[in-house]
Amino acid sequence: MRPLDGIRVVDFTHAIAGSTCTQMLLQLGATVIKIEPPGTGDAFRHYTEHAGPPGMSVPFAALNAGKRSVALNLKTGRGQALARQLAEGADIVAENFRPGVIARLGLGWDVLHAANPRLVMISLSGFGQDGPLRDWGAYDHIAQAVSGMALMNGFDERPFKIGLPVVDSFTGYLGVIAVLAALRERDVTGQGKRIDVAMLDAAIKIMGTAAAMWSYTGVAPQGTGNRGFRLVATAEYYATAEGWIALGANMQHQIEALFRVLGHAELMSDPRFATHAARVEHYAALKGWLTEHLLSRRAADLEAELTAAGVPAARIRDIGEALTHPHVMARGLAEAAEMPGHDRPLTVLGPGFGVEPDPVPRHVPSLGEHTGSVLAELGLTAAEIAALADEGVL
Repeated sequence: MRPLDGIRVVDFTHAIAGSTCTQMLLQLGATVIKIEPPGTGDAFRHYTEHAGPPGMSVPFAALNAGKRSVALNLKTGRGQALARQLAEGADIVAENFRPGVIARLGLGWDVLHAANPRLVMISLSGFGQDGPLRDWGAYDHIAQAVSGMALMNGFDERPFKIGLPVVDSFTGYLGVIAVLAALRERDVTGQGKRIDVAMLDAAIKIMGTAAAMWSYTGVAPQGTGNRGFRLVATAEYYATAEGWIALGANMQHQIEALFRVLGHAELMSDPRFATHAARVEHYAALKGWLTEHLLSRRAADLEAELTAAGVPAARIRDIGEALTHPHVMARGLAEAAEMPGHDRPLTVLGPGFGVEPDPVPRHVPSLGEHTGSVLAELGLTAAEIAALADEGVL
């Protein structure tokens, strides 16, 4: 049994944040029916500049494996009526249109809640359902810019976005937490609720410590490049003779062990490096020494020696090396998905905690692949479904 077995989700989301939310609900056991516009489908299907055949981008596949795809024209009255019928039998409706769009489609909270009082409805958007910026469009790097994240990730007053869509993804995960809380509340009250999750809120939520520091000092924390959170040179990234190494020596005993492994225990007697405060003050001197010294060592050797000595350290890897590492493989994070047009299973990621991987590879749906079967479950006959297709509803 999975935690959300028996839970039914009608998914009007697209791109990353909403799809991440509903994908996690699916991995927890829910059935997810993904509603897509006929002809084009989720725009994320076409992000093939990254990888994948036409209409089946790999980023789309990663977030939609296992969902049932229904191609339904929500610009038609009949399409809207069918969508409402699906929502009446659902536990959760998820959408990430711009604020106000779902209501204009006849699928707003008031309408759906009246028909299904136990429904939990989550709306994910760039800036939320209210507030001065609610109508702004947003992508991940826009949320990073507005939130202050891009400046904190930068260095020397130059902003840099985080390379992956971290805000999009965290927005989806925040949405999952909100949905699970709402389901628990429904267990007690019998009533569903509307949830409003915004990318900007999620971005600022990630930056909780920075917000508190700004509140205390009145100064926004500045980006520090690859320096660790404690601002010492012994917790940073360094080039070596072969590869890069990430050092994580923050505590006094870790720094003593680092200097011993490097063959220079005497550095602990240097007043510039003897205490944490001194190491922060003389950051440039210690970084210069480490930069020069580590160029004579190999990252793999350093990783082995330092971790054996109790110093957090790791050779910097790419995603392929990470996924094939024996530790990651033993943890069972990776799952397999069957992708149309691909000759072998695609690696997708499971929930990342305590839920057994699905032993059967999930199938990445083609656009509208499940339209007939889902509508048949609503009681429509094959002739009625064919007629709707002729009318452009499907």
